[in-house]
Amino acid sequence: MARKIQFADSEPLNEAGVQNKASKNGNSTTPDYRAQAQRLRPQREALPIFTARDAIIDHISNHPTVVVVGETGSGKTTQIPQYLLESGFTTRGQTAIAVTQPRRVAATSIAKRVAEEVGTPLGGRVGYTIRFEDCSSPLTQLRFCTDGLLLREILADPLLRRYSVVVLDEAHERTLRTDILLGMLKDIQRERARVAELNRSAQQPPDEPQADHRSRGTHVKFEEDAEQPAPAAAAVTDAVHGDVTGLDDLRVIVMSATLDAERFSAYFDSAPILYVAGRQFPVTTYYTATPQADYLDAAHLAALQIHTETPSASGDILVFLAGQEDIENVERLLIDSAASLPAGVPALLPCPIFAALPQAQQARVFDPAPEFTRKVILATNIAETSLTIPGIRHVIDSGVHKVRGFDPRVGESLLVEPISKSSARQRTGRAGREAAGHSYRLYTEADYAQLPEDSVPEIKRCQLTMVVLQLKAAGVRDPMQFDFMDRPSRKALRHALLELYALEALDDRGELTELGRWMSEFPLEPSYAKVIHASAASGCTREAIDIVALLSVDSLFYVPADKRDESNAAQMAFRSSDGDHLTFLNLLRAFTKAHGDKDWCQEHFVNRRNIKHVLDVRQQLSRLCVRLGMNVERSCGSDLTVVLRCFLAGFFHNCALLQPDGSYRSLNGSQTVHIHPGSSLFGKKTPAIFYDQLVFTNKLHARAVSAADPLWIANAAPKLYGRLASSQVH
Repeated sequence: MARKIQFADSEPLNEAGVQNKASKNGNSTTPDYRAQAQRLRPQREALPIFTARDAIIDHISNHPTVVVVGETGSGKTTQIPQYLLESGFTTRGQTAIAVTQPRRVAATSIAKRVAEEVGTPLGGRVGYTIRFEDCSSPLTQLRFCTDGLLLREILADPLLRRYSVVVLDEAHERTLRTDILLGMLKDIQRERARVAELNRSAQQPPDEPQADHRSRGTHVKFEEDAEQPAPAAAAVTDAVHGDVTGLDDLRVIVMSATLDAERFSAYFDSAPILYVAGRQFPVTTYYTATPQADYLDAAHLAALQIHTETPSASGDILVFLAGQEDIENVERLLIDSAASLPAGVPALLPCPIFAALPQAQQARVFDPAPEFTRKVILATNIAETSLTIPGIRHVIDSGVHKVRGFDPRVGESLLVEPISKSSARQRTGRAGREAAGHSYRLYTEADYAQLPEDSVPEIKRCQLTMVVLQLKAAGVRDPMQFDFMDRPSRKALRHALLELYALEALDDRGELTELGRWMSEFPLEPSYAKVIHASAASGCTREAIDIVALLSVDSLFYVPADKRDESNAAQMAFRSSDGDHLTFLNLLRAFTKAHGDKDWCQEHFVNRRNIKHVLDVRQQLSRLCVRLGMNVERSCGSDLTVVLRCFLAGFFHNCALLQPDGSYRSLNGSQTVHIHPGSSLFGKKTPAIFYDQLVFTNKLHARAVSAADPLWIANAAPKLYGRLASSQVH
């Protein structure tokens, strides 16, 4: 190493004196589930939250909403759902408990652990449901899911009759869907309380006096003196919600390790707050003496310093980075450095984890390191709260994360920005879950003092088109008046309404159309759903579903740093002169023809796991289309121009025209856009293009780009672009 990271006021790194117990992670492959649960029971009872079990259940029993702030290591995520299960809050085959997580990897890994502790096969009494994957059954009583999946269930059942309790975990992350869930659950609670009260009133004996519920369940006719009793619950709600006989109150539990508890309590009508102490070992925090110009280089060097200057028995290393690209860059640096480590220094095993990584590769971070080897976990903020990775004693915090934003003129942005103080504390806490640890912050203490206390909620910085469609489909007539915890700007809401109107999901009065309700059935952005709908009339449903599924993954190819030229040459076999959409389709057809052969994928540098995920998504979309009465086998054959024109039905707002200077200018917002270097059309000129998304990094890049004829654009959206696009043809 030519350079070392100097941390302010710190001694040279030395042995932490901690034995690595990563192998004792409770993961067992034995089919004797009950015995496995008995073995894990002492671990459960040793958690700090166990002593608060009775108090937690008592509060949940007596209050519709409870806010739980559980410190790091308290066990709240895995134990509170089990306490509810054990205390009879659900009836097998009738009602269940939903536990939401912001990320898929957290939902699946936590469900797996809880299933082991309960003593049931995963998918039995304990299961999970994530986008395009359902590992549960009608008898599942404890269902872990992403917040987006629970939102979709609300569309099908506005009262969530299936659930007796909903647990919102990691609520502090304030994702887009979590914020929508907060408002919807608040409304559902009120409606279910009203229905439950009517049910209880209907069950009272006739000779007993009826309680006076004038504010909620009675109707006063002002022209008469007599007050009329409210009708039974079934008579009131059958027409809207179906049979609600026996429906009880819905209980909501909001949980997090770092949470503005008072604010959540006030939002849920002064809900009680429970604070649960954690099991956090002391963590020594170090700051850099000077600012670091390159946080990737600094993270790489800090990891090597820790590895070479402390014994591997002192624990594994967790490095927080901004995103997949950063992780892959640091992974390459560490692999290169590991090849030249001094004699006697243990081997170094980089283990990346990020949302787009296939699940089997994500699972590697939980496996114990081989003998005489230290793991270096390279993670996004996915590892801040939801995941507990055993064996971590050293945390390296780059101080940055990727923040997704949206501007109607520019499109989506994905920028690397400083984290908040609460995130920094969460990252530091990862080093003290099992024993004393060390946290190395790659920024100065003065820079830490300048960080905001909390991050801006996603709902105030993201595109809201899908959110507004879901609200409309759930019966919210005016999204502008929806009870948001943090209200997004009127400009963002108005843009979403206008885009849905342009997609014909809303009519002139702003009401949901039949097409809009149809589009809301899909767990997709409305533009993709519109493409699938248009494919029926265009006769290319099979191709449309294939391409939409292909666009669901971040990458279809992998490009090893040492074989970049070979990888690019292999990809040429699939490239279409018409652009990326047909290039992706060519790849899928070739993969199918090769029967998914592993050697074929290696030869063509194809990400086999991601392609398999595409096949799963395609299957799910096909089933949904069949349920909606579509013929998923309709194909346009070799006339693939039909597919491109079909895509403009949903992406007419994502078009750009070639300018005399060779640049492209977007029709929506009149911005100069650049074709992404990874596109099949990079470096080529075509009169017009359409694209899947605009991403602003150092400049505005169009991703997933295909060629278009300006006349197609005019026909796809004549009210918006007719004159402008047709003028390009003359």
